[in-house]
Amino acid sequence: MLVILILFILLSYISLKKNRRKVSFRIFLLSGAYILLSLFLWRSFDRALLNIPALIYSPINNPQNMVLCVLAAAIIFCLLQIYILFSNKGYFVFSHSFNKRQWFTFVLLVLFAFVGSLIYTSSYWTMHDMGNVRFDQIVYIMSQPLKGTDPLKIREFIVKPLLSAVSFAFVSGVFVYFLGTHQLSLRNNRSIKKRKVLSPIFLFLAVLLFSSGLTLGIREVGYEDVKAYYFEDTEVYDDHYVDPSEQSLQFPKKKRNLVYIFLESMESSYADKDIGGIEEKNLIPHLTDFALKEGTQFSNTGQGKLGGMMQIPGANQTASSMVSQTSGTPLRASNGVLDVNAYGKEDPNDFFPGVYSIGEVLDKEGYNQMLFMGSKAGYAGRKAYFEQHGNYDIRDYHWARQEGLIPEDYYEWWGYEDDKLFDFAKDSLTELAGQKEPFNFTMLTADTHFEDGYATEETPDRFGDQYSNVIHDSDQKISDFIHWMKEQPFYDNTTIVLVGDHLTMDKDFFEDIDSNYQRSVYNVFLNTEQTASKTDERLFSAVDMYPSTLAALNVKIPHEKLGLGVNLFSDEKTLTEQMGYKKFEEEMTKRSGYYDKYLMQGSDQEVEQENADK
Repeated sequence: MLVILILFILLSYISLKKNRRKVSFRIFLLSGAYILLSLFLWRSFDRALLNIPALIYSPINNPQNMVLCVLAAAIIFCLLQIYILFSNKGYFVFSHSFNKRQWFTFVLLVLFAFVGSLIYTSSYWTMHDMGNVRFDQIVYIMSQPLKGTDPLKIREFIVKPLLSAVSFAFVSGVFVYFLGTHQLSLRNNRSIKKRKVLSPIFLFLAVLLFSSGLTLGIREVGYEDVKAYYFEDTEVYDDHYVDPSEQSLQFPKKKRNLVYIFLESMESSYADKDIGGIEEKNLIPHLTDFALKEGTQFSNTGQGKLGGMMQIPGANQTASSMVSQTSGTPLRASNGVLDVNAYGKEDPNDFFPGVYSIGEVLDKEGYNQMLFMGSKAGYAGRKAYFEQHGNYDIRDYHWARQEGLIPEDYYEWWGYEDDKLFDFAKDSLTELAGQKEPFNFTMLTADTHFEDGYATEETPDRFGDQYSNVIHDSDQKISDFIHWMKEQPFYDNTTIVLVGDHLTMDKDFFEDIDSNYQRSVYNVFLNTEQTASKTDERLFSAVDMYPSTLAALNVKIPHEKLGLGVNLFSDEKTLTEQMGYKKFEEEMTKRSGYYDKYLMQGSDQEVEQENADK
């Protein structure tokens, strides 16, 4: 691209000089048009945009990129010749340059066009390239630092919404600049229109383009979600929240160990239709057997069918679901403001300071605790949360590199793949079990993350679809790990919880399913001494996993409630059952003064003011 750009600039310079045109600013516009058109052509023909050799000069390894760059240069150069021809014939003439005031409003116009366009293109990309995305997820992820973010998603953002927004702003700017500085004529010296009062026009267009982009963006993410998030209040926390720190929890004399495995994007929907799923063939046969034949599964479906928990706002992406399941409280950005209270910081007592999690409960009871994952724990505030709420030993991608388990430059998928994760986990779990105190080993898988999951050459191709193959392979890996634990001396006194974090965001995987089918998140409790009076046709969510997990460890809970959660092993109805799923989901979208004051312990604006007063 760079070499062709230099040649293009040289030819354009000669052409403009020959026709006695001003060169510098026009060369800048032509170069920008060439670069953007080249990138658009690359994207249209599925060529990698962030390809450094192709961006410079690589005709042998990247011939298609070079051909598309030549095509882009030819198109822009032809447009230049048309401009010069029409200008020479007097159909339009350069009438005047902008003054300082007009330049200021013009730059403001281009900036507003870019921001408005970026809002729309980002919203469109988020809602159309991913599935099951709600407005609260978008706000929370925007509140987080980029540390640990999937590089593939960053590249996709640059290639799709960002490139589109830059292109729209550039084209809008060129069009407005041309109309503002040129006089149109039917023939030489016969004016059709002369531009006046340009600054007010530019300001009007700036507001129009920004408001249009904002309106279209809100339409994409859902007006009702945005309205509820910012302008409607819920009383659910005021009426139903039970502070776990104030409850007298009674542990058994012999405390049970806990292995809690968050299974990335694991749905009960992956099973076949005969047992409650939506697939023609069962992608998760081992997890199905664990749920229906061995453990205790809580299901929204009838007896003998695989089901699970309902997804709610504040528990619909990995970090928020991990927090919700372990604290009984959905996680959202306080008041939806993104400035001060970013939750991902690692300062003491900074992340969700008002909640009292299962980690803190078990820490108080003398448990050794570990969070184990193959990705970077710092992403979306997970490291901060688990360190501040339970003093977990964090063993993530960075830990594996430091320990020499993977090379310094190794990076696959979100860090390192689950095949290594389960192998490394065996050593860490054995280390925990070798200590005299009870333990809580919490783990997060990643291979089944969208888009299409992580497959290797060893992943069996049983279904002709990568995501199906990855899900089935993950099912096998989980089964192998569970059977390994069964052979260990610590197993008899260990309760295992297998649970999905959220519904998959792989948009095209369930594109053609029956709209009446209710997808649900997988769960099962293994090797627990507790029995539940009712496991089928239950309506529950991530918040109910907190008290239910403690109950599975034989912990007695006053009134069977913690946070917003209800012990599923008890006879108490969950809030989802009391209110109905749709109503509870709607209430969890709304803001709450109780939530900000007692759980987040201050809205972002209040935190900002407190910091300013110090």
